[in-house]
Amino acid sequence: MHPLKQLMNPSSIAIYGASNNPMKMGSIQLANILETGFRGEVYPIHRSEAEVMGIPAYRSMAEVGKPVDLAQLVLPTEVVPEVMEECGRAGVRRAIIISGGFKEVPGEEGRRREREIKEIASRYGMRFLGPNCVGIMNSTCSLNTTTIVNPPMGGRIAFASQSGAYTAMINPYLRAQGIRMGQTISVGNEADMDLVDCLEYFRDEGDIRAVGLYVEAVRRPREFIAAARRLVEEKPVVAIYVGGTEAGSRSSLSHTGAVSGPDELYEGLFAQAGVIRADDIDHMLDLLWVLSMQPLPAGDRVAVITNSGGPGSSLAYHLEKAGLKVPAFSQALRARLDAMTGPLTYTGNPIDLTFETNIFIFKQLLETAYESGEVDAAVIYGIFGAPDFMVNLKKRFPDLQAMEDAWDEGYRAFLAELAAVPGDAGKPLVVMSFLGTGSSSIRALVESGVPVYPSASRCARALRSLLDYRALKAAPAF
Repeated sequence: MHPLKQLMNPSSIAIYGASNNPMKMGSIQLANILETGFRGEVYPIHRSEAEVMGIPAYRSMAEVGKPVDLAQLVLPTEVVPEVMEECGRAGVRRAIIISGGFKEVPGEEGRRREREIKEIASRYGMRFLGPNCVGIMNSTCSLNTTTIVNPPMGGRIAFASQSGAYTAMINPYLRAQGIRMGQTISVGNEADMDLVDCLEYFRDEGDIRAVGLYVEAVRRPREFIAAARRLVEEKPVVAIYVGGTEAGSRSSLSHTGAVSGPDELYEGLFAQAGVIRADDIDHMLDLLWVLSMQPLPAGDRVAVITNSGGPGSSLAYHLEKAGLKVPAFSQALRARLDAMTGPLTYTGNPIDLTFETNIFIFKQLLETAYESGEVDAAVIYGIFGAPDFMVNLKKRFPDLQAMEDAWDEGYRAFLAELAAVPGDAGKPLVVMSFLGTGSSSIRALVESGVPVYPSASRCARALRSLLDYRALKAAPAF
């Protein structure tokens, strides 16, 4: 079993540093463990409190008197080695060290302390994350040991990061976008387990379909390339690298003690590893979202279906800028599309419906374009539900509310059917919309697995990543 498997799926957790003071980091993390729905045993370890948050507390790990799978340490730096000894003697073999003050701080003392905890762990056969990290999240066992509440669990994306904030504080952004996350791992200083271990572990996680990385430095480049290449055979990997400038390198050294290198070096490393590089966190999440939810296209031809000329033109422009094609449809296909649309519709690609209240037509158009064999993917603009345009009408026509209620229920069911078309056809679909997930129609699409982006350029980059990953998998090196 990979050492991260037990760490990410413990049946019992002991947490040091939680107390009845709600302002302590350990207290926040314990509350999140308890309130996220973790079903295993939880043991607060506290030298003086008999109970913590209503749970019996123990003065030491030995006092627990039962096997404990995982210990999380949120303690002053100077006591961490002593507690690691305590855990080792009690038979704990997995740990997460949240505490900072190790090699990321200037001077020899921090490096000495980090060497000391590594030696203790080695002596007892312990494997650990950190120090200087924020914890983990795993949807499969409803476990959240981080400081941020209510992670959007249940997705097919995994994320390993040398920045703790990016594994936890992105949760509000994820919820707003409708993106769900399967697992996150904060590796911190990587004194023991590092990004290479994460790549190895994610390969066998069946629920995970795409992997993201936040990178300040790769400490084992040869092993990183080998592990990434094995993973990319089955799942795409998208990475952000931030150490390639003078300021970024200086920040990485003070953040996690990482010694980074120039951008060109990491471009080459990622290319050898088969890793797709993203510009920033939002770009990475855009790509991971589509890569985890949509089939890979067989080619680069894209259908654009819209009810407005401006967004259609913008999509065509950005798709071609991204190296994709928006081919003119054949006369035979146009004749089929003309037969199901109105006189104002242009069916040459983009398909421009102009103003069309029969939004159910999008499914017919999408299926027809896919079945023609003339396109490999599609983008739709113009998904609106009744609540999105009836707000003012209902003030003048009160009877519209009953109609809206019935229409909206049927429409959300229809959107689930529309979302199933890409999987049935083996061709990806993304949607462009200025509406957020506050719209019931957009929320229905997102919950059914269709990524929705607010701009043409983001739609184009997302579809391009599917083609890029298909090319990586087909390359002779893989």
